[in-house]
Amino acid sequence: MSNETQTSPLPLNPMHLPEPPSWLPLSWGWWAVIASILLTSLIIFMFTRWRKKRLAPKRTALRLLANGNRPSEAIELVRQAALCYFPREQIAQLTGKEWYSFLDSQLATPRFSDNYDLWQQALYTNQAVPNAEQLIQHCNEWVEQALPPKKGKVSRG
Repeated sequence: MSNETQTSPLPLNPMHLPEPPSWLPLSWGWWAVIASILLTSLIIFMFTRWRKKRLAPKRTALRLLANGNRPSEAIELVRQAALCYFPREQIAQLTGKEWYSFLDSQLATPRFSDNYDLWQQALYTNQAVPNAEQLIQHCNEWVEQALPPKKGKVSRG
């Protein structure tokens, strides 16, 4: 016989791997990330909803002005749009030159007081106004530039 020793396999039990780590419960850091994402989404949603609601009168006025109106209809649309953004007590009492001065005060360059006579002719006579398109364009520019008013431009009461 030979001196060869036979090696027999060792009597080992099969390997049992540990279970992989679970995703749940999440650590506090993941909950903070989820909460910040939800909060940011909510803030963005609320802001866009608020902005859409705030700009709705402006969009409506611009759409109606684009339909091709007479100057008397255009200035009435401007008044209605102004009533949506400025205090009713402030706008309702303005007539004539005071109204046009108010409109000019909301713009960087005055457009209404300089054309007071043209506005009076357009509003109170049935004659064709020579610059009717220009007057309507001034109304359109006022709605685009003055609405919504800047914080310092609105005086409440």
